[in-house]
Amino acid sequence: MNSRFQAAIERTPTMHYKNYDIFVIAFPRPDGHWSASGEVQKYGAEGLEIAQQFSGPFKAGSETEAKLAVIRDAKLKIDAILAEPN
Repeated sequence: MNSRFQAAIERTPTMHYKNYDIFVIAFPRPDGHWSASGEVQKYGAEGLEIAQQFSGPFKAGSETEAKLAVIRDAKLKIDAILAEPN
């Protein structure tokens, strides 16, 4: 019997914002809170660009609050990137 299991992991962005895909992941913490962080990706002239550890981690009382904190932070950072002159 083959003990290897092959599976494809599908990534679906939590949100699309100004040509960026925002991915958010949240985990419950032992203290009853939630921790969330995120990364972004976009397709540019040089292909797929990924910024890991782009936002977070944020600690909050619920999964939704933690994820929303990541999204708010990611949107602010994307706006700052787009505002910089090339």
